[in-house]
Amino acid sequence: MIDMEVIKLDYTESMKFINKYTKSGGRVKDLSRAQRLMQQLGNPQNTLRFVHIAGTNGKGSVLELTSQSLINAGYKTGQFTSPFIKCYEDRIRINGNNISHDDIAQLCTKVSESAGDDEYSQFEITMAIALLYFAKEKCDIVFMETGIGGIFDCTNIIENPLVSVITSVSLDHTAILGKTVQEIAIQKAGIIKRDRPAVVSWNNTSVINIFQKECILKNSTLIIPDQSEFEECSSDESGGSFIYNEEKYYIKMHGSHQIINAATAIKTIEVLRNEGFNISSDNVREAFSTVQVLSRVEVIHGDPEIIIDGGHNPAGVSAMISTLISMNIKNPVLIFGMVDTKDIETSSELLSTFAHSVICVDGFASNAIDRTTLAGYFKGKSYVAETDEAFYLAKRIAKKNNSTIVICGSLYLTETFRKFIGN
Repeated sequence: MIDMEVIKLDYTESMKFINKYTKSGGRVKDLSRAQRLMQQLGNPQNTLRFVHIAGTNGKGSVLELTSQSLINAGYKTGQFTSPFIKCYEDRIRINGNNISHDDIAQLCTKVSESAGDDEYSQFEITMAIALLYFAKEKCDIVFMETGIGGIFDCTNIIENPLVSVITSVSLDHTAILGKTVQEIAIQKAGIIKRDRPAVVSWNNTSVINIFQKECILKNSTLIIPDQSEFEECSSDESGGSFIYNEEKYYIKMHGSHQIINAATAIKTIEVLRNEGFNISSDNVREAFSTVQVLSRVEVIHGDPEIIIDGGHNPAGVSAMISTLISMNIKNPVLIFGMVDTKDIETSSELLSTFAHSVICVDGFASNAIDRTTLAGYFKGKSYVAETDEAFYLAKRIAKKNNSTIVICGSLYLTETFRKFIGN
C-alpha cells in the first residue's frame, strides 16, 4: 500500500479552511463533537493547566488582568479570547504575542486531517488550533475564555481547571442560553468542576444561589470577593484606583465595573498562588496599571477625541454610559450598529437619552441590523450612512458641537472602524 502524501496548507489555504465553517456549526446537544475532535488530535488540553473564564460581561478584562500578572511573574502564559479584534491571530496568544502565520498553517493542516465531515463551528476549529499551539509551546498556564454559555461551550472539555471564574452575568444570547438571568447563570455555572475552586464576581447577587448550589454539588469551594475589602478611591477619565489589603492599585481601564473585574482577578490570582504560582503584588499592580483591553472604553486622543466600546447588550451599554459620565463626556456623537441576536430596543433606549446624535450603520457583519431599521429605534437626531461615510460625518458633527465620537454596539463594528482611525 502506498502512503498518501499529506497535503500541507499554507496560511491563505488555512484561513479558507477555517472560514468554511459557520460561527455556530451544527446543533450542539452535548460536548461529544468537540471531545471527538480533540481525541483525534491527541487531547493536547490534558497536558495543560487552565484558568477557565465564563460570564456575560467582563470575561476579557479579567482574562487580561490575570494573564498579564502571570506574564509579569515570568510564566509562559497562553491566552485564548473571542472574538478577534484586529486580526484572527489575536485570539490565540502567548505572553501577549499573536500566533504566527506559520504556526496557523502547520496546526491547521493537522486539524484539517482530523476534522472529517462533522459540522464543526469556526470556534471549535479555532479552539483546536489554540490548544495544539499551547501544548506545542509548553505553556505553564493557559487562560481560556468561553465562547457562549458554559455547559455546552466547546471549551468545557477542560476537565480539571486550576480555577473556574464567572464574571458578571446578565441577559445576552437569550435564544441559545435562556430568557432569564437565572437560566443563563445555570449555563455559566456549567464550567464549575468537581473539587476545583470557583471565583464568582460580587455583582451576581441575584443568581448567587445558583452558583452556591452548583459548588455544593461539585464539592467546589466558592470564592466571592468581599466588596467591603475593596475600597474604591476613584473612577474617572484617568482610569481608577482602589485599596485592597492596605495596598493601593491603579487600573488603567475606565469605569467602576472594571474595579469589580479587578477584584475578581485578585481573588483568581490568590487561588493560583495557593496552587504554587509565585506572583508578587508588584506583578499584579504593574498589570493592572498597564492593561487596556481593546474596545472596552478605549480612548483614542485626537481632534475630536474618539472612544471605542464593544458593549453589545443592555448591561454592557449601561456600564459604558456610566463610565463616560464619570469621565465627564456629555452629548457624544455615536456611530452605532448591532447584530440581530441582541436586545436592540433596550440598548437603543439607553443610548437615546445620552447621545447628541446617532449615526446608524450596517454591513460590518452578515447579521447586522439594517441601518434604517436601527435608526427607527432612536429618539432625537439619527442618521444612516455607509461605514466609510459614517466616520467622516461623525467627525463633522463632533467638531461642530465640540463633542466626542463614541463607536459602540458590537465588537465586529469596532473592528471595522479601526481602519479609519489608524489604530
